Parts: sequence; structure tokens; C-alpha cells
Amino acid sequence: MNYQDYLFVGVDTHKNQHTAVIINCFHQKLGVVETPNNPSHFNEFIAELKTFISNQETLVFGLEDTRGLGRSLAQWLIKRNYQVKEVNPALTKRERQHSPNPDKSDQIDGEAIANVLLAQWDDLPTVHKDGNSKAIKQLNNHLRGLVKQRTQVKNQLHDLIHQQYPNYEEFFSKPFKVKTALAFWEKFPHPSKLKHYGEKRLHNFLKKQTKNISNNKASKILSLVDKDKDQDVSVTTRNKLVVMLIEQLRLINQQLEKIKNELKEAVENSPYQLTTMPGISYNLAAKFIAEIGYINRFDSADKLARYAGLAPAEHSSGKSNRTSRKKYGCRNLNHAFYLLALQQISTTRNGRPKNPVAYNYYQKKLAEGKSGKSALICLQRRLVDIIFAMMRDKTAYRLPDTPDYDILNKAG
Repeated sequence: MNYQDYLFVGVDTHKNQHTAVIINCFHQKLGVVETPNNPSHFNEFIAELKTFISNQETLVFGLEDTRGLGRSLAQWLIKRNYQVKEVNPALTKRERQHSPNPDKSDQIDGEAIANVLLAQWDDLPTVHKDGNSKAIKQLNNHLRGLVKQRTQVKNQLHDLIHQQYPNYEEFFSKPFKVKTALAFWEKFPHPSKLKHYGEKRLHNFLKKQTKNISNNKASKILSLVDKDKDQDVSVTTRNKLVVMLIEQLRLINQQLEKIKNELKEAVENSPYQLTTMPGISYNLAAKFIAEIGYINRFDSADKLARYAGLAPAEHSSGKSNRTSRKKYGCRNLNHAFYLLALQQISTTRNGRPKNPVAYNYYQKKLAEGKSGKSALICLQRRLVDIIFAMMRDKTAYRLPDTPDYDILNKAG
């Protein structure tokens, strides 16, 4: 690539407006162009950028958020055969911090993106057309939001019900998850509601919710309940809130089931076979597809590892050369590899490893003197190689016939 033949455009994306800074191959700032985040204005945006072309240079683009606020612009540019690179926000922040100007603005961010684009052109992932991965990312984000809402509702229920039933956690193993428990709180939000219920009547109520309820469940609950518990003016309000929160929790659970089914269908329609690997559920596969996107934007597993924040950062000066682990890269993808690593080294109830090769590799790293955290990071890095190969070749996972035949046995 002859860098003198290109002009580098760094775009700081926002909800309503994008700010682009254009530089040449000598890092000289040529100008600033702003555009509304609306495809109907993108032709004018390109026309204004072309006014900075003096010697038939080609425009190339770097965007921080190519699958969120900047996705519309990124996909529009790709359809018109422009090269678009994804710039990690951590790289932009580092570039801005090294600048003599400590201020922060859209123009400063755009210039930092452009400088990263020029300096690290070969290492930055290329953005491609995506459809299914975007759909999966949207579903995955909505799923994460619903899970967060459900947690908030459960916390509210915990606070309210604990005031009514101090020993409520002894009633059911999963007080806000199982159908029987939710029906009980809805029917009896306060102990006084059980005043006319004996063991047989309460048992019949519980059995209507689930047939396999234990025979002593009713007696255990009644033994922990004070039916004559004092009531004040706040009790009526708490009772109503409990019922409303139970209804809200049921609705969230129903929506979660629909989203999970949609995610499963979307993952099955993708070209990847990630669920053939032990420990990868449809939800976890969706996380990988959503965060990685088009796998060919990464030239190698090393670049994917760096994008996921699983490559050690080098610090060298003179004869000193060392590496360290820092929190950088896509943290959602990093967390997905962490969850996968935990699944890989887990065992069944009878103590057998779910993935013997991964388990043996982890034990090998521990035997070498590494801490549990460091050994797990080594495993995560090896898993990057496997996920990269599976997505690149669109192949299924196959557990090796012999422990020596696998990528996990490479020295970490």
C-alpha cells in the first residue's frame, strides 16, 4: 500500500451527528467535515470530503463504532466500495492521551481516530457487510437488558417480601424463579393471608402449581410463618407492590423466552457451527457472533486475540523487555471467552471433565507454576485460536482422538 495515494478520514460517531477529520499520510490535518447521522446526507458528506483531494488520492475511513451509532455510515460506505476500518476506542484514547493537547472534543477525537487509522492500518480489522450478525447483536443486547431488568425486579421483591416473611428463603430453593414460588407470593404476599389455611389446604394450592411438590412443603412453610404478624398502614401498599412486581417478572420471563428462541433461530441460520463445541450454548454462540461479526475482518487469530484483550501488552526499553496484561479491547468478547474457558474446565457430577483436552491443558499450566487466573487466561488465548478457525472455515468442532492432537496442546 502506497500511503501517499490515500487520505485518512477519522469519524467520531454520535447519535445525531458525525464529525470527520481528514489527514494525509504525513499526519497533517487537512480539514473537518460534519454530517447528520442520516443516509440522505451522506452523499453531501462524501462530496465535501472530496474537496480535500489534490492528487487523485483515495478516501479511506476509520470509525470507532461500526456496529452501533456508526453502523449506518459504515455500511453505506461499504456498499459504495470504500474501505472502512474499525478503530478500537482504547486506541483512540491512548492516541489522545499522547497528544500535547489535553482537551477532548469531537474534532480532537476524530483526529485521534484518523491518526490511529494511518499508524495502524494493517492491524485494524476491516469492516464488511453484515446482516445476520447485526440481528444477533440486537437480540443479544435486548436479552442483556431484560436480564438486567429481571435482576432489578428480583431485588425489589427481595426487599418487600423479606419485610413480610423474614425466613422466606427457606420456603423455596429458588424463591423468584420457580412457578410455585411466584404463585405463592402472589396469593399470600403477607402471612395474614394464610390465616385460614391449614397444611392440607395449602398443600392442595401448591400442588396445583406443580405436581411434584413435596408432601412436607406446606407444613414447613406454615411452621416458619407468623399468621398473626402485626400489620400497619404500609402492609397494604407492600402487598400491592408484590403482586405488581410478580406480574412484571412473569412478563419479563415470557419476553426472555421469546428472545432466546429468536437468538437460537438466528444462530442456526448463521454459517457458523459454534454450538458443536462443548460448553457453547446458543446464548454464548450469539455473544461470539455478535461481538466478532464478520470473521474475515481479522487476518489472524492473533489479531482477534488483541481485539478481545487477550494478547499481552509489550513494554520494552533498552535491554528490558517484558509483557503485562491490561484491560483493553472488546470487554464483552473478553467476557465471552472467559465464560467459555470456565465451561471447558468444568466437570460433570461424577468428576469427569467436560472437555478433557482443555482440562488437561489447564492442569498443565497450573503444574508449570502459573496461578489459576493466569492458567485460565492461557486457556482463553488457546480458545481464541479454535473459535477463529471454526468461524473462518465454518467448520464444526471435533474433539481430538488423542490428547496430543489439538491446538490446545501448543505451548502457551
